[in-house]
Amino acid sequence: MAEDTKNFKVSEFACKHCGENKIDQRVLTMCQTIRDFLGVPVRVNSGYRCPAHNKNVGGVPNSNHTKGLAADLSCSLGAVKMFETVKKLKEDGALPDMDYCILYQRKNFIHVDCGGKRSKNYEVRP
Repeated sequence: MAEDTKNFKVSEFACKHCGENKIDQRVLTMCQTIRDFLGVPVRVNSGYRCPAHNKNVGGVPNSNHTKGLAADLSCSLGAVKMFETVKKLKEDGALPDMDYCILYQRKNFIHVDCGGKRSKNYEVRP
């Protein structure tokens, strides 16, 4: 069972459709590390998603959100700043559990997850 961090409540990561919450503690830890480095509040746009909600929002089948291993985040500094921060923190060893980060430029948020290694750690989407 995940526990609150200094700035995030586990409840912020619950499914917006059904309220179920299977978020992994590693996701909260990643989010807290990012927030600490940025020094501004970070909004959890999406954390855990039940399969029905994932489908409704156009998530990919078998998404890491449905396993509690991902979060979509935004903040007042913008997604590009968050994305660059994640890259720096990963490079510096401060995000050891972060496996993947996507910058969604038009939607102005990032996706971070600890759902397993991929061929690349970062991706930029329009």
